[in-house]
This record gives sequence, structure tokens and C-alpha cells, in this order.
Amino acid sequence: MARLYRLLRGRSFIVSAASAVIVTMILLQMAPAQFNDERRRSDRNPISLPGGSSIEFKSLDSQSIGQPAGYSVFLPPSFSKNPSRTYPVIYFLHGLNNDETSWTVERYGHIQNSLEQMMLSGKLPEFIMVHPRGDSSFYCNYLDASKRYEDLVTQELVTYMESNYRAAKGRENRAIAGTSMGGYGALKIAMKYPDRYAAVVGQSPIIFPGSSPLAVSEEMKSSRFYSFFVNMLTPIFGDPIRQEVWDANNPLVLARSRKLNGLKIYFDYGTDDRYIPMIHLDEGCKALDRVLTDSNVPHAFKIHPGEPHGWALIAAHLEETLPFLSQTFKK
Repeated sequence: MARLYRLLRGRSFIVSAASAVIVTMILLQMAPAQFNDERRRSDRNPISLPGGSSIEFKSLDSQSIGQPAGYSVFLPPSFSKNPSRTYPVIYFLHGLNNDETSWTVERYGHIQNSLEQMMLSGKLPEFIMVHPRGDSSFYCNYLDASKRYEDLVTQELVTYMESNYRAAKGRENRAIAGTSMGGYGALKIAMKYPDRYAAVVGQSPIIFPGSSPLAVSEEMKSSRFYSFFVNMLTPIFGDPIRQEVWDANNPLVLARSRKLNGLKIYFDYGTDDRYIPMIHLDEGCKALDRVLTDSNVPHAFKIHPGEPHGWALIAAHLEETLPFLSQTFKK
């Protein structure tokens, strides 16, 4: 889909800004049939990596969402050899139409192998990385409290990891990151609970520059994707959107209103991100940079020319983001 959009922007076509939005909407109308193609792992057997690391695919009985909550967990090279050692944890939140297995699929460049090699080479301290399944929740609690994904991530999963995987306790031993919907979720959660996480990375984060997530162009409102978008967001933020609920979960508001207690913040996007024509993700990221700068909050914000959305961006910048997330972890 991104390649087709680039073609339509290329030399063979002259496309106005408004037409580009319409083209993107058409592509999105076709997208649901493609979303699951090679983006989720069907084989849930454990993965053993060459250096001794492993990945497990399991679930916990969650009271927060009233059903089993799937997760994948990366266990570092020494985990099975040193049963008395505890490890810091990175909580990683996937994007929309992905799940807890997506980071391990072949199309995204064997991220797990790169992670292990960075640990074996001494570029990273050893840590656990857990990916919870977030469905289409934006990692928020639903208004009717029927599903509480924020509570799952910030409370239930942390307790579970510390009880079952020798996860080290304390803020300095926790970091949170995510991509796309998960990039939004990671920034939102870290800013709401800066006493629980030492660092956050949001890559290709879905940050809405308008007053609400449904403050979008008329072209988008006329698309089939908009109906899908409304149906996804209104159980979380209300119908119509309840401004106080949205503000309580909006990184642009949280960045102004919260004392971030030295939280280490990194976020980035690529200029070839497919969500730029749709929801102006670039404007949202730049707005967050301005808010943090105006509030004198130290942070790292990077724009990557010509780079795409999601896992490809993550894979290209592991040597920047993983050391950033783990800087408070003990070597």
C-alpha cells in the first residue's frame, strides 16, 4: 500500500494534496483484507535463538479485560542459566492490526535476532522484553470499564512479570515503548505514570494534532475508514467524544500538565509514513516536540527522511532506541 502511494506521488502522476488524501482513503478501504497477511505468527511454539535467548507465546488470565490476555516474552541469553538473577523489563506495545507475535515475523527483519546480538556484543545490558496484545484499544480503559487495557499494561502485567519472570522491581528497571497505536499508548502511559517508568520510546506514534481524534479532514470523514475509526474510538472516548476523557489520554495535554519526574522521552517518525496524509501524524509529532520544548522537558525527537511507518522504522533504529530505553538498567 505504501509503495502504491509513493508511485502515485511520483513522476508519472501529478496529484494535488487533496487528491493525495482521497487516494490514501481508497487504499485504506482496501487495506482490511491485507492487514493480517504475514503480520501475525500462526506458529505459537517457543523460539530458541542461537545465543541462548528464547521467546515464549503465552497468555495470562486477565481481570482487567475479562479474558485471557496474550503476550510474547523475550528472555535474554543468561535467563535460563542464572535462575537467581533478576532482569529489567521493556514493555513494548504493538500497533493497530498487529498482535503480540508481529515483532517476530520474517517480514519485519528478524528483530529478535538483532536484539540478541546487541546483548551478546555488549551494546545492551540483558533485559526481558514483553509484548502484550492490545487489540484495537489504543491501550486505554473503555468508558464502561468492560475492558481496561491501560490497567492491564500498567498494573496487571507488571505484577505478573515480577511474580513469574524474575522481573526486577522499581522504576529504574522499567521502560515502555511502542509503534503506531502502541507509540501513542507508550507515550500516553509513560506521561500519566512517570513514577513507574524511567524511559519511553514512541516510534511512528499516532498523535492527533486536533482537539480530538475525530477532528479530521472532510475527505477522511467521507471514507469507509472513518466509520471504522469511529466505531473503534467511541467505546474508549465516548460518542460524541468526551473532551475530558480525551484530554486525560492525550499526550499533547499530558506533556503540559504533568510533572514528568525526569522521564527520558524519545519519539520519531519517517517522512514516508502512510499516516501523514490521513491524520497528519507528522503535525502531531511536531506539536508534541513544541509542547515539551516550551515546557523545558528534555527529550529526543527525530525525523527520518524517506523512511516508512511501523516495524521497518523500528528495525532501522534499534541501535538508537534500545540503548535509550535501557540507559537506567544495571549493566
